[in-house]
Amino acid sequence: MSLLRFLHIPKTAGSTFSRILQQQYPGKRSFDFTGDIASDLARFEALLAEEKSNIGFFSGHAPITTGIPEADQTIITFLRNPVSRVKSFCQHVYEGKSPYLLGDFPPETFSLDDFLNSGIGELSNLQTKMLINKGSSESTELIDSLSTSEAIQRAASNLSEKISCFGIQEYFNESLVLFAVKFNWPLRSYDSVNKKGTLRTLQFADRHVRKIVELNSIDIEVYKLALQDFLQQVNSKKFDSGRLYKLRGVNLWRRFERKLMAIRR
Repeated sequence: MSLLRFLHIPKTAGSTFSRILQQQYPGKRSFDFTGDIASDLARFEALLAEEKSNIGFFSGHAPITTGIPEADQTIITFLRNPVSRVKSFCQHVYEGKSPYLLGDFPPETFSLDDFLNSGIGELSNLQTKMLINKGSSESTELIDSLSTSEAIQRAASNLSEKISCFGIQEYFNESLVLFAVKFNWPLRSYDSVNKKGTLRTLQFADRHVRKIVELNSIDIEVYKLALQDFLQQVNSKKFDSGRLYKLRGVNLWRRFERKLMAIRR
């Protein structure tokens, strides 16, 4: 069986899912893409044969085609409502959690209007770009060469033909069940990571939401198609609802245990 790759689209609960993946491949290492595809390719080629053989899965930020055959065969991913995804990204930057943007958008003087008008690639149709691009995740070269309908169709086709299984962030537990059935994984409790801060919360006015919608018009249509397909799977008789109830139960019990431990402290 070919190696699995998790195509990690930023701000789609990918950090949490990466930890879950590590549970599924105990004793194995992951090869994590950084977003710099040239550097990633060189780093992979520099690995010894023994190191490559110990890779359990690929993860990280890279588009659907990486140029590494081992990483382009069995691909899974998560999608998220594009407006929510961009809001989460804005919050992430506002909290100072994106080092490469600290110089231009420090938390102390962060302007949401300026940020949304900055032209940064992660703000605009990123999910579609990562589903169709080769090389750079944020490159607009391909998406700009296509009509809106062509870009939507290509992303949707790749999602059904090149992605082995995908999840929806808003239906995280249901997604885990689909992955578990597809790859014969055991399901365990998990902790959500990389949560937004609670002391510094951005306020999005109507103009900000309109701008996000404008920047992500293609992503929104791709997401609608993906969500429709996903819900058909979840609502079908073949869906393993028993596993879903069990997963919810173990997570509820885990949260109860954490609260109990906190009280005892």
